[in-house]
Amino acid sequence: MRFLMPLTLLTLSCTASANAEQSESKQWFNSINYAKIDSDYYSDDVYGLSTHYYFEEQQNSGVWDDYGYLDTDSNIGLNYFNSDGYSGKGIFGEGFYGNAFATFELPNIGDADNYSLGLGYLFADSLKVSVRMLDYEYSDTVYLFKAQYNHEINDTDYIGFTVETDDETESWDLSSRYFAHLYDDSYFAINVDYLDVGDDSVFNVLANYYFNKHVAVGIGSNDSDLVIEGKYFINDSYYFTANYTDNDNYDVYNLSFVAQF
Repeated sequence: MRFLMPLTLLTLSCTASANAEQSESKQWFNSINYAKIDSDYYSDDVYGLSTHYYFEEQQNSGVWDDYGYLDTDSNIGLNYFNSDGYSGKGIFGEGFYGNAFATFELPNIGDADNYSLGLGYLFADSLKVSVRMLDYEYSDTVYLFKAQYNHEINDTDYIGFTVETDDETESWDLSSRYFAHLYDDSYFAINVDYLDVGDDSVFNVLANYYFNKHVAVGIGSNDSDLVIEGKYFINDSYYFTANYTDNDNYDVYNLSFVAQF
């Protein structure tokens, strides 16, 4: 989240412009999520809460839900979910010391036997490499190697790439995001992800078109299943996201509300 949009300050309006810019930089991101999974055989309701705090201000890329491709500042987050009586609470964090950083994660705060620890390094604010150890109570310890690269095309547009594999190179996760300013307040973004776990592979793609500051629509595919998405931004601090996934065996309806400060 390091990609700041430059702002040209005219002499007669520098104070107003600076205040407008400051209002759109955020540090604390919170979301409430509800998902319903519906099929001919069962129905499941999933509720989620999450909060994510950055120790430096994050500047948006021109739309109110994009803050750059790479996380380059120390941050910490908490999440909670409940699904038909089963619930869990997790915590994760990333701390930078210069260009070096360390990560930690407890998927379930009540179970310290399952955790993840990692170390990494950031090169020139554009290449981020890391290794993580996943230690789970009922499975072998796994090491994951990850590299992320961001290329700034111009002041607003970028393309990012991520590759992650395990220590036996049995699984690969390749993903990319392209973000572009079209004209006025219109933007375009597309996310692509390919996961290969040896016996199976999954390909996901989602494209979003931002008509203006307040409305965006998206369409894509989740493992060959149709995905439709809509976003409504009340202002730079509050917005809603709704999406629908049409699977052959079930339907998924998802609604989220985000508050960021």
